[in-house]
Amino acid sequence: MNKWIATLGLVGFLCVVGCDESPMDERADDVRETTQDQADSVRDQTQQRADSMRAADGKTWTGAAESESVENKADALEIQGEAKADSIENVGENRADALEEVDDL
Repeated sequence: MNKWIATLGLVGFLCVVGCDESPMDERADDVRETTQDQADSVRDQTQQRADSMRAADGKTWTGAAESESVENKADALEIQGEAKADSIENVGENRADALEEVDDL
């Protein structure tokens, strides 16, 4: 029984020791968090701009064709914003991965 408890204690200790993040891991996490915040900001801004376009169109509606054109422009703006946000996330993930790679060397 004592052997089993000692083995379990040793395994638990090794798990705790192995879970400590290195400074580079922490920096990588910071990079991921920062770029995620930037990407979310881009998404929010483009969504607000697209919603504003749609709202303005609703107030000055003069015909279905014009309304459809504004909707298409708002949709295109959202697509561009999403692409830019995805790009920001990819760059941040690559930077974070590079920091972790340096730490592993």
